[in-house]
Amino acid sequence: MAVLFTIMQQLQLGNEYQGGVIFFLDQTNTHGLIASKEDLSGEADWDEAMGFCTQYSEAGFTDWRLPTDIELNLLYLQKDVVGGFVRFSYWSATEYATHFAFFQNFYTGEQDNDFKDNTCYVRAIRSF
Repeated sequence: MAVLFTIMQQLQLGNEYQGGVIFFLDQTNTHGLIASKEDLSGEADWDEAMGFCTQYSEAGFTDWRLPTDIELNLLYLQKDVVGGFVRFSYWSATEYATHFAFFQNFYTGEQDNDFKDNTCYVRAIRSF
């Protein structure tokens, strides 16, 4: 029990943990979301972005993925804590329609959808 208590005290937004940086913690401070420390590529289309995330491995963890539109907004809100973002758009895994997916502009904060063939930046996340 003391080990769990110590781990819970150490988990904070912005901490490096399990191969990335914590950008969201639940109310118990035992579960949350981690972002990769850097973008996985320059600009990529949506299918490439999905592939980059599922193939990504860091610190022995292979369950990385592209964030949903809601998770991407949480990441945007903590962009200064995580660091390393460009002031352009990032893909989410959330599809709008067959040929469209949501993205978020990391300069304005705007979320919108675009053709999956267009390009945005890619940042992987994982849950813990």
